[in-house]
Amino acid sequence: MTSLQFGRIAALAFLMTPMAALAGDASKAISLAGNLCASCHGEDGNSLVPNFPKLAGQQAVYLLRELKDYKSGKRESEVMVPLVASLSDEDLANLAAFYASQKAAPGTVTDPALLPVGKALYLKGNAKSGIPTCESCHEEDGSGGGKFPRVAGQNVEYALEQFKLYAAGKRTNGTRVMKTIAERMTEQETRAVAEYMASMR
Repeated sequence: MTSLQFGRIAALAFLMTPMAALAGDASKAISLAGNLCASCHGEDGNSLVPNFPKLAGQQAVYLLRELKDYKSGKRESEVMVPLVASLSDEDLANLAAFYASQKAAPGTVTDPALLPVGKALYLKGNAKSGIPTCESCHEEDGSGGGKFPRVAGQNVEYALEQFKLYAAGKRTNGTRVMKTIAERMTEQETRAVAEYMASMR
């Protein structure tokens, strides 16, 4: 193998790593985020609309994957699919970097009485119904990592809607384990976990 061939292989390997997915330039997405995304997700990604997700502080790798899935149609949304249809891969990477660089604001708990149940499920799962812990993928503090999203401070109503979509088989992108988990959780358990995630900082 020549040095040139080795160099090309090394370059290709780099491009396929998660680090390359983080190569977006947050400064180049400021205008785009303000014009295209702010009305739903807030100027800094801290959406005040309960049904829209908070993006501030989210994992860049996860954000980029979701944006690409919207663009390809792998993840369905009447709102998001047309919005990202004309964006380039560079635009998507820049948006992911922008929101990942923003500071996440505290979430809003709507039913404090459910927090103990939500905490127990998040950290210990439910062995009787085969529900694993949430912290095994999303970390104990809810910060997530790489392809696993940050859930700390997320809007309760948005989280509940995603659980419903997973359980109904309508959200098919991402990890398959979420469908199984969502199917096994009761309505109270789902809301309790959503409330606990909202309470996390």
